[in-house]
Amino acid sequence: MADDPGKNTADVPRPDTADTAHTAGGGDPSGNPDAPRGAPVPVPWYRRPLFWGIVLFLLVLALLGWLFWKQWQAAEAEKQAQEAALNAQLAKNAEMDAYLAQLRALLKEEPCVIKEKLAQLPSPPDAVPGVVPGGRSGEPLQIPSDVAPQSTPVTPQKAPARPGSMARLLEQGTVLVLARQPQGLSMGSGFFISRRHVLSNAHVVGNAGQAFLINKATGGVLQATVRHRSADGGRDFALLELPADAAITPLEFAPGVERTQRVSAWGFPGAVTNDDPKFMALLQGNDSAVPEVVYTEGVVSVILERTPPLVVHTATVSQGNSGGPLVNEQGQVVGINTFIKLDDASYRQSSIAIVGSSITAYLREIGIGFSQAAATPAAAQAQDEKADGQKGVRP
Repeated sequence: MADDPGKNTADVPRPDTADTAHTAGGGDPSGNPDAPRGAPVPVPWYRRPLFWGIVLFLLVLALLGWLFWKQWQAAEAEKQAQEAALNAQLAKNAEMDAYLAQLRALLKEEPCVIKEKLAQLPSPPDAVPGVVPGGRSGEPLQIPSDVAPQSTPVTPQKAPARPGSMARLLEQGTVLVLARQPQGLSMGSGFFISRRHVLSNAHVVGNAGQAFLINKATGGVLQATVRHRSADGGRDFALLELPADAAITPLEFAPGVERTQRVSAWGFPGAVTNDDPKFMALLQGNDSAVPEVVYTEGVVSVILERTPPLVVHTATVSQGNSGGPLVNEQGQVVGINTFIKLDDASYRQSSIAIVGSSITAYLREIGIGFSQAAATPAAAQAQDEKADGQKGVRP
């Protein structure tokens, strides 16, 4: 059927274009005619990346600040601890200097006065921690107060071959002796008279029941028991006993000693040993650090017929040499260095040792074996000829 030409078809909307007319302009889908066309939908603040980026940045900044503050606190604490330790060490050094000054003043007195006044001195500051045999490197060596020896099994060592030179013989036969006394740490010397026994002075070990021995041949610090001591009748002897034989060659006693005979003193004088870096390392716990034994030589000036007889000689000794051997040119013991005599008027020092015959008599009394060299016929005859002139002493 044909359209009516008289009908206005523009007034009749077509169904397929009615909805398009409302949405084609990009208006509000909800039907709000006042909404602007093309406006973005607002996003909430908590869904915006910039906000969370700022929050994360502030958290990281706060964490870094906290870590820096903790490190600063730790550095300040360490600094204060170091300052406190330094001040304590300086105070201890000052106390030790004052104590050493008292000892230096005491050295100018007579030996008998020294012994009396030494007991009156206050105990020194414990600047030297003690020694524990087998202590690990870096741990202080600790010398315990008088305790009973521990029954630890010890494997006996084989006797070594006799050293080929006198120097090697005396290096392995002379030992450093350390003992704890009421006045503090006592240091002296000693020497092997058998593979298990060491002889020293009684004043070196004092009243201690234990002492510690070391030299290059012992292989470390050895703990010894003070088996016997004698300070009566002019004797100044202490016998130290090891739990097992040491791998050393003991020293033998000379058949006698006479005036003008060349002699040498062996030991660990404090004037030298205290400056030995190995000695300081030993006290700090390195038991493989062994100070060097010190050698001086001289001649026998005179033999004083006292009880016991005393050998006055010119080999230089000082504190620390006490208990060390005085030997002849063959390395045989002629005496034990015991004290020195200072002459203030002439500034001269006399080194004095107790004669070897007194030592061997003491060892026989307490039942300790020793080795003594046989006298050659010529030497025996010469000593017999000089006996009337009191120039020589035979056991």
